[in-house]
Amino acid sequence: MTTTYSSSYKGTQWKIAQVALDPETMTPETNLMEPTEIAGPTVYWPDGTSSYVLHFKGGHISWTVADEADTALRALEAIRGGEEISKGALQAYLRDVRRLETRMTALKEELLLFARETGTNGKARLTFRELGDELRQHHSTVGERHQRILDGDNAEWRHWLTQHTARAALYSNGGGLPRPSEPECEHETGVFDSEEPGKIEARCRCGWSGPAGTNTVTASRQANAHERNPLGK
Repeated sequence: MTTTYSSSYKGTQWKIAQVALDPETMTPETNLMEPTEIAGPTVYWPDGTSSYVLHFKGGHISWTVADEADTALRALEAIRGGEEISKGALQAYLRDVRRLETRMTALKEELLLFARETGTNGKARLTFRELGDELRQHHSTVGERHQRILDGDNAEWRHWLTQHTARAALYSNGGGLPRPSEPECEHETGVFDSEEPGKIEARCRCGWSGPAGTNTVTASRQANAHERNPLGK
């Protein structure tokens, strides 16, 4: 099931509906529901569920976070609802929550770096005390972490976050993804820009990469399939 939107959103002229997709062509097949109410980015449905529409223009990086956040919300609802979760769903929930957590760590630490860079007034954008207040940490702890990042201890997914931006070249490792000497998992995948302009591809830390394409969902599925069966048997 998916949610589709009009390409020309103009308040009440916005069109939205839940549709079923044809499993082979992945094109809309059947209109399932029309909303009962739309309030800004929030949509209310006849079955008692609601949707919150995210607006972004960050390409597949933002799509990946949105997709994993969607999985996390489904996991949250399943836990709170006391549902029996199948083995496959449970594995998917754990996998995407873990990935989302690592991406949020990279984002939080990039915001920390940005906050300590010189702003338009010629001073750091936030003091360590201000950062400590927002992060609920002592300012000295925040300062120590900032220094470790400057010394090369970047968040694991910093390269994924900053790829193809001016920030990728900043700091000691030039934006490169640090490789721990003993990685937790030999096969850790992600979706990255391909060398072919306008295309993306799934890659694994083991060196595997999937075919270049334009569909983030397809690339994510290829990555998940590789993690489950690295030898392709």
